[in-house]
Amino acid sequence: MTGIVVFNVVMILIGAGVASPFAPAKLFGDLLGYLHTIIGITTPAPDKVRMVMLIWIASLIFLVDGLLLLLVFLTSIAG
Repeated sequence: MTGIVVFNVVMILIGAGVASPFAPAKLFGDLLGYLHTIIGITTPAPDKVRMVMLIWIASLIFLVDGLLLLLVFLTSIAG
């Protein structure tokens, strides 16, 4: 339970860091470019980097929490 809360807090803090104007957009753009290259999709325009990074973070939170909820739900039914 603690791990889930820590994961969510860390991801929200990373999202806040990405959204803040003080964080360098070039760093996020490079990281996002590597991720998109590995996956095989086009990289976003430089002015859209922060928004795309926030979408990735929100998707990751949704995916991890949803899978954990599904795991808990399925194991509670089976047990």
